[in-house]
Amino acid sequence: MLTKKVKNVLSPALIVIQYLIFMGCCLAYEKQQGLLIRLPEITALNIGKRALHDSISLFPVIVLLIITLFKDKTLNNLGITLKRPLLIIALFSIYLIMFFLNGDFSMKGYYSAFFYLIIVAFPEELIFRGYLFSKIEEETGFWIAAIISGVLFGAAHSLVPAILYDFTLRQLIRSILSNLLGQGILISGVFALLYKKSHTLFVPVLIHAVLDYSSILFIK
Repeated sequence: MLTKKVKNVLSPALIVIQYLIFMGCCLAYEKQQGLLIRLPEITALNIGKRALHDSISLFPVIVLLIITLFKDKTLNNLGITLKRPLLIIALFSIYLIMFFLNGDFSMKGYYSAFFYLIIVAFPEELIFRGYLFSKIEEETGFWIAAIISGVLFGAAHSLVPAILYDFTLRQLIRSILSNLLGQGILISGVFALLYKKSHTLFVPVLIHAVLDYSSILFIK
């Protein structure tokens, strides 16, 4: 029989795995049906379709927020607080400055800035830090929670290229293993530490968004 502690660790991990399966199925379906619209391909004609597809990925996040609010009467347990307001404002200002430095004021430019903050950074930090890390940390402490959430975070970042580029099972396993340490445990651990020290999810969300958006600004 599993102990209550083990169940309390496995339960959020399994929920996140189901979330990853849902996301993977959605992406695979879009690819199979020829519905994928990559960020560089966004125009005024197809931005609505791209936004609709991206909104589907937010569905599990919205469900999580609603369930938590209904159960706890607050979102504080997910890190949705405005603690450290000056730091939040500073980080958001950096993100805006990067947007203006990028100089792309087309539909693609606006949507890219929206995408990295709202579609990528916020859901990932909410799922992996606000929910998964926090739930496991209640039972195990910081380091084990950071490692477990980091492993799933790293695996998640192998999912998209595996679907887009038709990885074989061997390639998928190799990609997951290569992501476990750097893009998984280490980066996830840093984001978890930022979350713990700031007491708000918005700090790792904004730093996550800044790092992702920098790929547009500095890699052209």
